[in-house]
Amino acid sequence: MKQTRRISRRDALKYGASMGAGLLALSACSPAAAPAQPTSAAAAPTTEAPKAAPVKLTFVCDTVNAGHVKVRDAWAAGFTTENPSITVDHQPVPTDYNTKIQTLFAAGTPPDIYRYLQEVAPIITVVEKKMHLRLDDFVSADKYDLSDFRKEALGLYQWEGGLYALPRDYGNQNLFMNLDLFEKAGITPPNADWTNTDFTFASFLEMAQKLTVKTGDKVDQWGFLVNRGWRPWASWVYNNGATIVSRDDKGVATSMAINSPESVEALQFLQDLMHKYMVAPRPDIESELGGFDLFATGKVGMMINNPSSVNQYRTITAFKWNVATLPIGKASRRGTGGGGSGWASGAGTKAPDAAWKFLKYISSAQAELDEVSVGATTPSRVSVGTSDKFLDPTKPPANAKGFVDAQEYVVRDPVHVKWPEISSRVVTPNMDTLWNKSKTAQEVADAIKKDGDALLAQS
Repeated sequence: MKQTRRISRRDALKYGASMGAGLLALSACSPAAAPAQPTSAAAAPTTEAPKAAPVKLTFVCDTVNAGHVKVRDAWAAGFTTENPSITVDHQPVPTDYNTKIQTLFAAGTPPDIYRYLQEVAPIITVVEKKMHLRLDDFVSADKYDLSDFRKEALGLYQWEGGLYALPRDYGNQNLFMNLDLFEKAGITPPNADWTNTDFTFASFLEMAQKLTVKTGDKVDQWGFLVNRGWRPWASWVYNNGATIVSRDDKGVATSMAINSPESVEALQFLQDLMHKYMVAPRPDIESELGGFDLFATGKVGMMINNPSSVNQYRTITAFKWNVATLPIGKASRRGTGGGGSGWASGAGTKAPDAAWKFLKYISSAQAELDEVSVGATTPSRVSVGTSDKFLDPTKPPANAKGFVDAQEYVVRDPVHVKWPEISSRVVTPNMDTLWNKSKTAQEVADAIKKDGDALLAQS
């Protein structure tokens, strides 16, 4: 859940060093032909305790911001201090992270540890292609307590009885608001109560219109910014009582459902915000001026984003801001796109025991608190999400608890081996025609349905 975050490419990842170590015996010996010399006391042999074989783990992550890199560098150093025989090579990837990970796996050199994204490799793909180290035996051997993780977060990495990653976060989408603009327009901001149904598509539009300021035909200030990322726009579909795909009993996508009347209505509403009501900048304007920059400079009153972007919003000092729930349409219950990411180990790791040890280290409550300290996560651990450090009233947003409440309303990404291909080849290019208004929402949805179903049928 944006929200992101050139470097030289490494030809290959380096894995564990030498294997095995024995006892080192130190003894004084005379030449074979010489007679033994008397001593005043028997000399006791000296030995050293067995030494663990040195291991080097590769730790590959995307570079969201400098705070992430600093935290992960500290993890690598701290872990090695506690485990001197294990060195962690932290390899931040500034750009094209997904391509980097896919390339490493395709080359047969997967990372020992990496940040796993289900939108790139659905869990069903991970299991079928045996991409990850299965963790169940390690959990059992250590009697590792998983109960502090949110059940839904842990469930993202379980498939057919196996566990293939540990949760890092459990993100979602929320409405970020410029409170100064709300006050200037005389608008009461919506709250972060996800059960309240007063904040509707209609009342949202009214707010956006009041927050929009024009000089003739020129827009000086927009009421809203349409986040065209997958999870943000899908949240509008969920909140209008629709879904993107139909699923079977196991949760696997069976067909595209995006062309339902409720879904089309939500998509048309998003297009209209930009082109009919003109309360949101068109894609060309957003690309020129920058989405976050439009909000940070007071040119936009509202936008949808992930809690992991809080560190970026906290750089804003020119005005007060807060977060709220998403508006609801025809749905009986809200939905928000999300799910977060996990920590996984490539199945090909040469040091599975060390990899498991590091996985536990970076999935601990303290590790999540480390990321909280730089405003870079929505905790997957209940103890961290309810902690004073996460809900810190001295830092914005005041409604931080809304991030945790929203976790109850997360709608999981479609699960299917073909989903990444459908997303990149079908969904994204067709949605581009919605944003630029070259097609209506109905035409877009029908095209996604037709081509998406064709790919689903190939599996």
